[in-house]
Amino acid sequence: MICERCNKKKVAVLYRENAGGRVRVMRLCGECAEALEQAGELEEVSAAVSGFSSPALFADEGSLPLPFQGLQSEQPRRSAPSACAVCGATVEDISAVGRVGCAACYTVFSSELSRAIRSAHGRAEHTGRISAGYRARLEKTERLTGLRKQLKEAVSQENYESAAGLRDTIRALEAEL
Repeated sequence: MICERCNKKKVAVLYRENAGGRVRVMRLCGECAEALEQAGELEEVSAAVSGFSSPALFADEGSLPLPFQGLQSEQPRRSAPSACAVCGATVEDISAVGRVGCAACYTVFSSELSRAIRSAHGRAEHTGRISAGYRARLEKTERLTGLRKQLKEAVSQENYESAAGLRDTIRALEAEL
């Protein structure tokens, strides 16, 4: 997404203002946001754009801000990397902005992020909507797991006719995946 003011740089700030029921939304690069703040047209956006060198660290409009202020733990990190190899974000960057830099950050900083997400949402597992294709694949995978368990039980009970039918069903499902 490109800045609405200069039409040159990537969006770093999504500014939303609700004044008397009238909503104003502006998508701005860091420089334009700071310029508008200095001119008095925006309020306190410098904290959101200062201290970053990579535009990949800024979230797009679709991402949700999460309260990551508590990311720095009192215990020193032992094996956690200091920065994401994909976007260069550090735990301190994520804590300051309140958003991760990229999808890889969730893997790189999984222990730090899971604590922050759990404290903000009560759980760290996704419970919202999923696409129909993913749902179908997930259901097939769960069905395969159940069928494999039934196959083991059938073999252990020496019920080979049932085991052969289960084996064929498993092979057909595996071919679909």
